[in-house]
Amino acid sequence: MDPQVMELLAKIYQTQTEMRSEIIELRTGQETLAINVAKIITVIEHDVANKIGAIFDFREIQIDHNQKTGDTLERIGAKVEVLQLETSQLRRIK
Repeated sequence: MDPQVMELLAKIYQTQTEMRSEIIELRTGQETLAINVAKIITVIEHDVANKIGAIFDFREIQIDHNQKTGDTLERIGAKVEVLQLETSQLRRIK
């Protein structure tokens, strides 16, 4: 065989070997990346679930607070009406 052809084949073989090594490195990197992405997704899902739970809890507390405030306002309104009636009766008496 021609020495130039042999040299060219040797270079091709060397390049192919280097490419295989790089492909293995890329696969390893992709696997590591995939694992890290899965971990990040898990952390984000957990964090989002906690935040949604906190928002729901706050909403329940706010609903309860709003109900108590509404009840208090109704009682105050009823007392104001009674006082208005008493005041109007006192004005008529004078």
